[in-house]
Amino acid sequence: MKNPSHLPLVGALGLALLAFSPLAAQASGYRFGTQSAAAEGTANSNGAEALDASTIFANPAGLTRLSGIRFSGVLDYVEPKVRFTDAGSFITSPESGLQPRPTSQPGNVQSPAGPAYVPHFYASYQLNDRMVAGFGTFVPWGAKLNYDDNWGGRYNIQKVVLKSIAFNPNLAFKVTDELSLAGGLVAQYMEGEIKRAVPYASAYTLGLLSAARQAAAAGATALALELQQQAAQVFGNPAFDGSIAVDGKDWGFGFNLALMWEPVKDSTRIGLSYRSPVKQRLKGNGDWTQPANLPAAVLAAIKAAPYDGAGKLDHNDSGASVSVRTPESLSTHIYQQITPTLALLADATWMRQSRLEQLRIDFDSSTPDSISPEHWKDTLRLSLGANWKVHKDLTLRAGVAREKSPVPSSTRSPVLPDAHRTWTTLGANFIVGANTTVDFAVGLIDVKDAAMDITDDAEGETPCNCSKARVRGNYTSKANFFGLQLNHKF
Repeated sequence: MKNPSHLPLVGALGLALLAFSPLAAQASGYRFGTQSAAAEGTANSNGAEALDASTIFANPAGLTRLSGIRFSGVLDYVEPKVRFTDAGSFITSPESGLQPRPTSQPGNVQSPAGPAYVPHFYASYQLNDRMVAGFGTFVPWGAKLNYDDNWGGRYNIQKVVLKSIAFNPNLAFKVTDELSLAGGLVAQYMEGEIKRAVPYASAYTLGLLSAARQAAAAGATALALELQQQAAQVFGNPAFDGSIAVDGKDWGFGFNLALMWEPVKDSTRIGLSYRSPVKQRLKGNGDWTQPANLPAAVLAAIKAAPYDGAGKLDHNDSGASVSVRTPESLSTHIYQQITPTLALLADATWMRQSRLEQLRIDFDSSTPDSISPEHWKDTLRLSLGANWKVHKDLTLRAGVAREKSPVPSSTRSPVLPDAHRTWTTLGANFIVGANTTVDFAVGLIDVKDAAMDITDDAEGETPCNCSKARVRGNYTSKANFFGLQLNHKF
């Protein structure tokens, strides 16, 4: 078998993409986006409110407003509704000269996202009149997408699951009666898994065509024609699909800083909060599965043949890793009491998503790196909200937010079907006891329709471990969410 280097290493992106995937329709990029029911009720505009221990996530400098020992437990339920309609996806093989083969029927519909329950916990302890310690445990990033095994983009992704958890101790200090500062450390754990289809038929086809050329050169015209016909039948045949399943995990560390200024006591507060990037190197295993009907000689060539002098395809199981750097964020927020019963809130959060230019996977075997272009852009989320105290024991909330996506339409992939989104939320805070309150929040996240037309070709970089498959279609997405939060003072 000659020149098997064109066999797409479609599983090579696996480990990277599991770290850069959204819980579909939830928040821009791959950020989870909901860590507090109190915040969700105002579309995450309450960073300067500092009413309970969940302020640790939005602005921990607000901890100085909390006395005694406080606890907040949050449970979020997210129900994303993602619909992909295929517009004629196909796979090509320029080296073979054969016509492209469809990978799906136009109009095929996929619904890859499912519901998720996510908990978060926060606690604070007043050390003295000017210093408060706090500790938060929350989910900063998350993903869960599961496409049908035979869908048109199977060579890009079939399944991806990402789980993360952050542990965030903080210390807040009241510098003056008007100004508070805070700082904390972040220990972040991330793990995930991904599965993709591998079109072994592409390498099989090239091997058959190579044998046909050799037969023709030897004068065996009939054999050459038979091999050419066989190649035409093999190319694009999903019966020769294999798969690659990759898992990975790692710990990473970062920090956060915050400021809270109250120029008008109990009326006006202005906050500033920064969260650093977290560097991680997800390490795991790549588990290759070849189709049972692949001829032994073809399989041997795939696993051991030279790869343009740069190594071997080596589709044997091995370790794999990718470097990840989650984006830093900077938030500015304002709380303004308008009347004794009405308060307005606002937040602007910038995230440096533009660090993500390219994902590169390193296999422990001799298989060359695999590359995926991303070219993300920085994002900005603007949120506005209001609190209305309708009764001494009941406060109603409402909010709206506009959030940009970091993903350019030219590099939008089925792993990250992201687009600009609008949040519309309602919430309430109930005082249920002398030291206990409960928060509720419901909301709709409406995502702009997102067209996708992307070819797995590593942007022309060589050697190219890519499928040459083109996925075309359109995503329509939205998400409903419900948040419940219990706050208690000891």
